[in-house]
Amino acid sequence: MFSDRLNRYIPLAVWAVALTTLLLIPFKIVSYGYLPEDDALRHAAKAVSGKPWSEILVMREDFPLDFHQGWHAILGSIHRSQNANTETLVVFSVVSLMLLVNFSALVWFRRPEAWLAALTAGCMAAPVMTSRLLLGRPFLFTMAVFMTLLLLWSKPDNDRPAAKSLLASILLIAAAAWIHGTSWYLLAFPAVALVLAGLWRRSVWFLGCWLSGALLGASLTGHPWQFVGQSLQLLFQAFGTTDLVRQLVTEFQPSSGDFGAILLAAAMVLWRSRTPGWSSQELLNPIFLMCIIGWLLGLKVIRFSVDWGLPAFLVWLALSFQEEFERFLSFNAWRRLWITLGLAVATFFSITSDLGSRWTYNLTNQYLTPEDPQIASWLPDKDGIIYNGDMRVFDYTFFKNPSAPWRYILGFEPGLMRPDDLAVLRKASWNFGDVRAYEPWIMKMRPEDRLILRASISHITRQPNLPPLEWFFTANDYWIGRLPRTNDTRSAVQSPK
Repeated sequence: MFSDRLNRYIPLAVWAVALTTLLLIPFKIVSYGYLPEDDALRHAAKAVSGKPWSEILVMREDFPLDFHQGWHAILGSIHRSQNANTETLVVFSVVSLMLLVNFSALVWFRRPEAWLAALTAGCMAAPVMTSRLLLGRPFLFTMAVFMTLLLLWSKPDNDRPAAKSLLASILLIAAAAWIHGTSWYLLAFPAVALVLAGLWRRSVWFLGCWLSGALLGASLTGHPWQFVGQSLQLLFQAFGTTDLVRQLVTEFQPSSGDFGAILLAAAMVLWRSRTPGWSSQELLNPIFLMCIIGWLLGLKVIRFSVDWGLPAFLVWLALSFQEEFERFLSFNAWRRLWITLGLAVATFFSITSDLGSRWTYNLTNQYLTPEDPQIASWLPDKDGIIYNGDMRVFDYTFFKNPSAPWRYILGFEPGLMRPDDLAVLRKASWNFGDVRAYEPWIMKMRPEDRLILRASISHITRQPNLPPLEWFFTANDYWIGRLPRTNDTRSAVQSPK
């Protein structure tokens, strides 16, 4: 029969549906005008600026190396070869990195519809995962490497992996260290999961690959030992200079526990337990154990959960779905194609829907740029400093002014600040953004400097009472303060509506 002859093309059609769906998702989201709100902006600006961080930030002198040398080299080459501006680079980052994460996992599955099912269920159970996948930050490269390593090293194999697996692991870890140089040491986590799974010899081989790959990646920076020392030093600076958890950046604060993901995991275990021949010993595999490790550590620092536990959870879900699909769906059955189409629609709509304006919130952002004549005179002069107590001021302003001749007191990590400036920032956060904490900065300000405060963060509804500065309210959310230029200069204030 004609339909029987078509059956052999069903597996190909399933793959086509899955690939097309995953390809369309990031393009649909950026079509809204979506741009992330944090690090993707400053990575693009850094690549366009061509300047070292010391010429962008007022920072400590013991962090001379670029933490993301590889990623900035990639973005810089695109900027130079294609004359790409910062917005184009951010769009490239969002699309390419989400595709990389999805395709790096998809190639491991016999049933691509299993990945669609896992992605849909996982992102609905833990919505934070949806936003993480679209942040356009180089940690997504590390996430793709991490998922690949989990799948590679969890295969039923001899305790000694094949030479090609060892070489691939070393090269992947090296690339992750060079591209995303602040998390290379956390790629040792799969070794812990391998030990807990009883795969001692395999864990030793993995640690050998991790060490070799980390050193190779560090060597690509040209300063391997300095790179390793600087990365570890930043870790201690980020966590060792606060008195309260709320003073940490959001990603270093504790997770709420992702209760939805726990319910989904329990439901999957109950479902799988009904499968003939299934044993609870199957939960003692490195991937599921990595889910537990990430969840437990996430109760202390949320990044363990969202960057390590949840990606492992997606992989485990997909493998579980694959086992069930292979039990109930014939490889070339029409029903398989219809189910895949249904999953594709669910995946596309659940991720691309603009729920809570998650993909369009940035459209109302207004930026501080000299193109606006009202704002131009209130921006810093040449060699000036922007004193800012909020990293968003840096992200947004640097994104729109990558070549501006001024620097920022606070950039992407408070631990990079000079000790006296960091003390001012910590005092302000201790007092819930009380602007009086910024008085030591005002005492240091020069005529070319500016103090920029975000009204929504500092809860400032009136002109800040911080003499001797004069103030201007602009861009819906910014108070810009400067020293009076002349004795008869009148304060130019525009109150928020």
